[in-house]
Amino acid sequence: MSLNFKTCRVAKIIIDGAKIRRKDQIFALFAVALNFELEYVANLDALYDALSERSRQVCVIIKRGGILKLRLGKFYDILLEVLRSGKAKILIL
Repeated sequence: MSLNFKTCRVAKIIIDGAKIRRKDQIFALFAVALNFELEYVANLDALYDALSERSRQVCVIIKRGGILKLRLGKFYDILLEVLRSGKAKILIL
């Protein structure tokens, strides 16, 4: 399936695996991009709620996904599940 990220006008979130070291940094990125208080997206359940409540899609680009997976371990896999369940478009580089 081809993903066209140029048409994603609502929220584009770029996660650089080389810059992220902790889970809370991921949540902070989403809080800023979705224009929410950090407390509103401070865990995976809240992130799922925020994504699924949006009427328009969120586009997530993950750069250096291998590094991010090494740093975050199992959380990385669960994060991807939450993003997909919340109907986010995902591109992993």
